[in-house]
Amino acid sequence: MIKILLADDHFLVLDGLEVLLSTFEFVEKTRSALNFVQLKDILKEESFDVLLLDIHFGKHDGREIIGEIKKKAPDMKVIALTSHSDSTTIKSSINAGFDGYLLKIDSRKDIEKALKAVINNEKYFSPKTQQLFFEVSASKNKVKLTEREKEILQLIVQENTTKEIAEQLCLSEKTIETHRANIMLKLDVKNIAGMVKKAIMQGLTEV
Repeated sequence: MIKILLADDHFLVLDGLEVLLSTFEFVEKTRSALNFVQLKDILKEESFDVLLLDIHFGKHDGREIIGEIKKKAPDMKVIALTSHSDSTTIKSSINAGFDGYLLKIDSRKDIEKALKAVINNEKYFSPKTQQLFFEVSASKNKVKLTEREKEILQLIVQENTTKEIAEQLCLSEKTIETHRANIMLKLDVKNIAGMVKKAIMQGLTEV
């Protein structure tokens, strides 16, 4: 049985969470705080196992106050429960020390999993959070090739030789070799096998 503290500056959110959490058999008690002052006062009075904290908690940023919260309650796990799904907010929250990250659009099942995970000293990030974070991260890290480089890369993946590619594109073999070297440099690989593998992983080819 665990005790959960809720911190959000919206009455409707708190009411909804309290009703939801009351349906979990392993939740003994919930209590709510509408602002940081209330949150600190409650922590002086009582200990909790988990805190569900909104990233933008009224006038305060959860990433800035989590350090103070953890000093007051070092054994309490803190999960971000927010509507912010951008990769910058997710990454900065992880770095700030949150034990988990949930979106307000996440399901009942996700919340239940998150609570059980952090109590067992595991980190938890909901599937939606992971998907959004890694999709944006991948797009930011994706290599940008010119149209000609993409064309040559596609032909390389199709196992065409330098001579065959040159003939198909009406270019010299030396030009093809130069483009190939530039592609390898951009992909940060040392050989053709590595280039093909990384290109396919990053979705740079049709194959």
